[in-house]
Amino acid sequence: MKNKTDSQHAFSDLRLVISLIVSAGGVILAVFVAAAFSNAFTQPHRTKSTANLVQPPVRAGKFPASGQNFWTQTNGPQGADGIALARNSIGHVFVGTQGGGVFRSTDNAETWTGINNGLTATNVRALAISPVDHIFAGTFGGVFRSTDNGDHWIAVNNGLEFPFVISLAVNADGDIFAGTFEGGGVYRSTDDGENWTLVDNGLTNTYVTALAINGAGHIFAATFGGGAFRSTDNGDSWAQLNTGVPNATFLSLTINASGHIFAGGDPVGGPVGVLRSTDNGGTWQPVNNGLTTGNGINTLIATVHGYLFAGSYGDGVFRSSDNGDNWIQVNNGLTAPFVLSFATNASGDIFAGTYFGNGVFRSTDNGSSWIEKNNGLIATEVRTIARYAIPRPIGHPNTNAPDLIFAGTYGLGMFRSGDNGQSWQKINNGLLALYESALAINANGHIFLGADFVGGAGGVYRSTDYGDSWVEINHDIIQTDVRALATNSSGHIFAGTYFGGGVFRSTDNGGSWTPVNDGLECRNIWSLAINSTGEIFAGTAGCGDGIYHSTDNGDSWTLASTGLTSTDIAGLGINNNGHIFAATRSIMGEGGGMFRSTDNGDSWTEQNNGFTAVDANAVTFNSAGDVFAAAAGGVFRSTNDGASWTDVSSGLIPVGGNVWALAIDSGNYAYAGTAGGGVFRSIRSTASGRVIPRPRPRPTPAPRP
Repeated sequence: MKNKTDSQHAFSDLRLVISLIVSAGGVILAVFVAAAFSNAFTQPHRTKSTANLVQPPVRAGKFPASGQNFWTQTNGPQGADGIALARNSIGHVFVGTQGGGVFRSTDNAETWTGINNGLTATNVRALAISPVDHIFAGTFGGVFRSTDNGDHWIAVNNGLEFPFVISLAVNADGDIFAGTFEGGGVYRSTDDGENWTLVDNGLTNTYVTALAINGAGHIFAATFGGGAFRSTDNGDSWAQLNTGVPNATFLSLTINASGHIFAGGDPVGGPVGVLRSTDNGGTWQPVNNGLTTGNGINTLIATVHGYLFAGSYGDGVFRSSDNGDNWIQVNNGLTAPFVLSFATNASGDIFAGTYFGNGVFRSTDNGSSWIEKNNGLIATEVRTIARYAIPRPIGHPNTNAPDLIFAGTYGLGMFRSGDNGQSWQKINNGLLALYESALAINANGHIFLGADFVGGAGGVYRSTDYGDSWVEINHDIIQTDVRALATNSSGHIFAGTYFGGGVFRSTDNGGSWTPVNDGLECRNIWSLAINSTGEIFAGTAGCGDGIYHSTDNGDSWTLASTGLTSTDIAGLGINNNGHIFAATRSIMGEGGGMFRSTDNGDSWTEQNNGFTAVDANAVTFNSAGDVFAAAAGGVFRSTNDGASWTDVSSGLIPVGGNVWALAIDSGNYAYAGTAGGGVFRSIRSTASGRVIPRPRPRPTPAPRP
């Protein structure tokens, strides 16, 4: 999960993530859900039918064979949250990502390959390598081990009763130590991870953010709010080391060749900057001359050339050449200021893992310059996705050319593919807002992008040239995060905003905006959909209201939530029969899933037969009328109007991962935007072998009293 506010460290994000996992969801988690575009603007608009129009069924090729993967990963967008880095004895570099698992480079980070065979938990928070080059990955699902350079992984969690592992260290004898999020402490394995024992005698704080081991085998544990601890007996007992820094929040540790220990502080609880101990942790002194940051120091490393590097959460990298006495900022070429992890090789090259999808950077000159190295690193968070069918006249030589696919990421901005995802182009010209949440395309082919406000940039942007350039069109009216966009057949654009902004309407292609909130008592908008007659539905969150309905182009709204027992509405979609589907979020693990209305929103029924996820994010449809729902748990498909669902997550990484957004192209291929795996595409057309039903007229709803 990303923290888009002015938060100064990454471990507060982790605390939020863990608490939400323990609670199995809820309103807070859903704040970060991107409101996916609805089917109303991915399929042609039609007028209300007045008679049954006889149309022949459409048949396509062979239906996908049973047991075959439904999805395959496209080639991007490239990038990752580089949460953890490690290097083995032969110089191979490994990066653990948030949602994308582990990647390996055998050529000094020039190229990366995903290595997730057997790694069922892909939110990797820590990596460590033993003296015999066995790799250990700490995840929210415990510890995984690979004995073949990452080609295969197995879970090794026997005795690990608290599986949220966020730090790892291995001593010279191969004993492994795992630090957990608050609630566990430190676990030790003396048999290559086969068995674990909790070793917390004297460890009064169990939120262990970092572990380090010195040449004498002494183990040091950094904690969130409890300062540092030391064990001189292989973890059997711990002593608190807080002289001068009582109850400190430490995020990182490193030990140099002289045995001096360096701890990275955090402004939440203090101290800020870097502290040094020259007496084995007995006392600590701040060493911050030139360390011009008030943000958390999430990672530290001491190199073979005697340099110290500090990675900050917001101000990039600082370097010291005199044991921490003085620091200089070294960000030349480092376009990502949120640095979470470091590794170094025998030559002294430095690798920096960064946040918000920016991936890995490498420096070969002791940090004087940095180069992005993300070739093959596909672990981006894609929160919104849309297809653009380029108009081509009959007989045009490229009539069968692929649609354009647009993917909005959370932290890297916009990407476009014109070859079914085989390649992706970053298209951020003029786009200052890089945290994307919504997309819509009008009848003129103009693309509208909704984004969260981060660093002063957000709101709505417009492109009139297929995404080659963007213009911000907020006009100082839209000032809160835009989570939903929709456009009607008249070209009017509607923007749903979060944090109380409500709905805004533009009747001049984004040239101006008017708030249209009459009757909209909850103004936290997550989703929008427009039916074939122009009626608008707005999904809300955090108020307990659910869905609002407007029959007059947004001028007024009425609540339309009868029967809707889950009221945080992350996605809305309307099929050709006028049936409305609502993707909802759970609250503390209760409720959630899919709901359907067959009477224009007058009433709703739960439609969760076979839908095993509780937090649904988005919904869309193919031309055969099949319903596809994205969820924190994969993708589900219904071929009977939502009456039952089938899990179609096979091929996703991981299969039960978080899918934010869905789109269906002109050939009925499905695209999925994921949290940590970039974009996936269905292996075959989703309409292959399906009979495409003719549209049926929707009854005209009775007048409201």
